[in-house]
Amino acid sequence: MATAALYYHRGVLPRMISLAFAGDGGARPDSLILRSETLNRADNRRRHMNRLYDKIDNDLYESTISPLLFDDFVDPADETSPSLYLDTNTDPNVEVFGGRAALTSLARRIDFDSAAGTFPMQSRTVRVPISIWVVGNHTDLENRITRAGYDPGLSGDSVSIDSGVDYLLDDGLVVGLGIGWGNTLGETGSRQLRYRESNLAVSPYFVARMTDWLNLRGSLSFGKSMISQSAIASPPSDVPYAESLESNTFSNSIGFASKYDFGGLPVSLQLDGDMITAHEYIGSARATDGSTITAKTATTRLFDAALEARYDLDLGRHKITPFAGQEETISLLNQNYGRSGSTRYYGGSEYRYDPLKFDLSITGFREVATDSEPLEGIRSEIALTRDLPQSYVTLQPFLMVESTNMYLDTGGGITQNWGAIPGQLSFEVRRKFTYEVRHSDYSGLLTIDFPF
Repeated sequence: MATAALYYHRGVLPRMISLAFAGDGGARPDSLILRSETLNRADNRRRHMNRLYDKIDNDLYESTISPLLFDDFVDPADETSPSLYLDTNTDPNVEVFGGRAALTSLARRIDFDSAAGTFPMQSRTVRVPISIWVVGNHTDLENRITRAGYDPGLSGDSVSIDSGVDYLLDDGLVVGLGIGWGNTLGETGSRQLRYRESNLAVSPYFVARMTDWLNLRGSLSFGKSMISQSAIASPPSDVPYAESLESNTFSNSIGFASKYDFGGLPVSLQLDGDMITAHEYIGSARATDGSTITAKTATTRLFDAALEARYDLDLGRHKITPFAGQEETISLLNQNYGRSGSTRYYGGSEYRYDPLKFDLSITGFREVATDSEPLEGIRSEIALTRDLPQSYVTLQPFLMVESTNMYLDTGGGITQNWGAIPGQLSFEVRRKFTYEVRHSDYSGLLTIDFPF
């Protein structure tokens, strides 16, 4: 089942109106940070919930274990100057977090889920009522400008790792409990402050199959955070801040997933949607200048949906599948940030030629987000499968190119499958060129896959 996408754009942050809080006295980026953290954690749970839909009706499927080899490496001499994204004229002393960089890369690879058959030595029957899962995620913090023109100049990222266990009560209902850890590291150019947050949360959830084509999912989350702030350089004199803060977070979500096949026609229509509300109460604290930072509440409401239509054409040796879709995200934030959103339109086709085991996919897309330049591009992927003579080895080389008005992403690799041993080895190398700011050079991933 498709999961509604998370959107972020890799352009240069807008120029700041002023270091002072023009028209937004005491404005802080709390709701912006809460928005990114909430989407990050919600996507972890949705990934597992979507698999539970399949577990209710189908058998478990293959296992994938993806350990990190290396990812997003940039030589320190070639790293982008921090002044570009902090919007300052001088380079502040920015720490290098080698351990966190490794954790960030690893979090994107963590995905062990017994509902997907990715735990060793587990039973291969759908009748097992208990599922155990561990999922990681990573997302960038999005910057936004308030309606009065205040630009916090927010940059950074959020990492989360969630796990849980659930029980299949009957053929159409699963209930479970998740526990999650999150860590956010960000910087605000206008306040010249570095922001760190560590969060622990408990999340009961459910998944229900209402009909053959409609599923519901929902969750609650209760979290506790420890927040620390430190000056990057010399913050503006009218910006009091506390070095230590505590907060309590409550969020809830309700969503649905629907897929309908039109019987005699080879057409399918899939629709997913979620509504998420999050509140974070940040307690009062003593500022470094002796004043009192008053308690504040950050709120965010998120609505996202994804619609996709596919048409399967089977022409004997040739198989063609045109598809088109739209993904929509709307955010309502307090602290005078108002409404923001992003829309992604896409369309393309998949092609397979069975005699040569040749696969081709082409997708064109356009993304439009609040206060961001539209992102337009085309993504192409080619794969070829070959069985080596007089051996049990199957090789699958592949190439990928994604060209947009902001960057060019190229990649390729090879996957090796063993026939006698149910396993797989894959190696991929990618290189990304950004036209305005250089973000990364080479990245790669080694994947080992053993179906248990």
